Amino acid sequence: MSNDRLERSRKNRENHASGRLLVLLLAWTLLPHADLAPAMAGVAAPVNIAGPQRLLIVAVRFPGIRPTFDLAEVRAKVDRVKRYVEESAYGKMRLETDMVGWHELAAPLGEYAVSPYNFKVDRTRVRRLLADALSAASRQTDLEKYRVVWIVVGVRTTPGEGYGMIAYAANPGMLSGVRFGKVRMETVELQGGRPFSGAAIVSADNAHMGHAAHDLLHALGGVQDGQRVVPDLYDYDRQSDPAILHDSPAPFAIHAGPWDIMSQHFIARDKAPPPPSSFTRLQLGWIDAGQVIMVARGDTREITLRPLASGGSPLVVRMALTLQRYLLVENRQRIRGDAVLPASGMLVFEVDLTREEGSAIVKVASANPGPNERDRAPFVPGAGARRYYHNEEAGVVIAPLAMEASGALRLVVTVPDRLQEFSGDSAKKSRGNE
Repeated sequence: MSNDRLERSRKNRENHASGRLLVLLLAWTLLPHADLAPAMAGVAAPVNIAGPQRLLIVAVRFPGIRPTFDLAEVRAKVDRVKRYVEESAYGKMRLETDMVGWHELAAPLGEYAVSPYNFKVDRTRVRRLLADALSAASRQTDLEKYRVVWIVVGVRTTPGEGYGMIAYAANPGMLSGVRFGKVRMETVELQGGRPFSGAAIVSADNAHMGHAAHDLLHALGGVQDGQRVVPDLYDYDRQSDPAILHDSPAPFAIHAGPWDIMSQHFIARDKAPPPPSSFTRLQLGWIDAGQVIMVARGDTREITLRPLASGGSPLVVRMALTLQRYLLVENRQRIRGDAVLPASGMLVFEVDLTREEGSAIVKVASANPGPNERDRAPFVPGAGARRYYHNEEAGVVIAPLAMEASGALRLVVTVPDRLQEFSGDSAKKSRGNE
């Protein structure tokens, strides 16, 4: 193992240990009398992804098939993904990218193609693609210099056509599976017996930039204790149901909707993808502890949140319900990367770390139940079918009070019996309209 790889491994262990300590400290701070709960089911502890991260793009083609785009167009997409990820990280990390290819693979497309459904992907074909593509790339560059490798397959792909699946995270991901604590960094044997156990993602050359950015966040987060740090937030059962139309990610985004790229890869094909929510940014260490306001159950706090896209402070309210369940509150306004969102206002996410990936780890509460309710999820002062969030089980009410000219949102976190104290605000005027 190279010195660079050893140093990255050491830093990853430090980040993982810090993340686990932070989770325990937050739990004990807010729930000092709670019993210890079982280990997290579907999510690893947060890490801190900061500074330069090297990304290698490997472009491969199949015999007799001409790629959809030339290398200049692939490079342009890489640059868009780079800008998106760096903006999502508030500039706390940067991607340093190199590209090699086109490399022609030895076997025809049919020997590499995979199913478009997560549950039906043949892992031996994923392993073969990685082995052949990375063996070719290793003759041009040292793979160990890179945090992540992104393999671009040069064939136009739609569900079940071309390569079969338009994009996926291979390592950690498809090679090992992502549920039941089985996630790990697999080792792929390259030509000459050389091992590769780094992070790798795969996309078709015509994939939306949101597909690649989504999987890149998986790869950057990595894996620990059998779980990915950045989980999928879309629904696996719906994604693997052939009866559901696969021409858009929206039908699978039934839990967190378009409010996180890990839920919905893109909203419109001609626009950038939605940025990560506070949940995903916290998992990657892109929101500092000083930007989070911790509120204990039973307390009453009036808080002003800056827009999540601004990177200012504070950005998030967090309330622990149990050691493994909590609420996140954020202010989404149509500025910067959030300009693509379908609405703006106060979002409340219900997080349940006991769930497995693809089964509602993060759910957005909707202010407007009914058709397209996740698109219309934000709570807005003085508007909406529901004027405030009410969690009856936890005895918690969170109400938007007023928008400021700067885009900041004033809100209150309280208990139901105290909501009436906020006279003159929209919360009181609509009490009982839940």
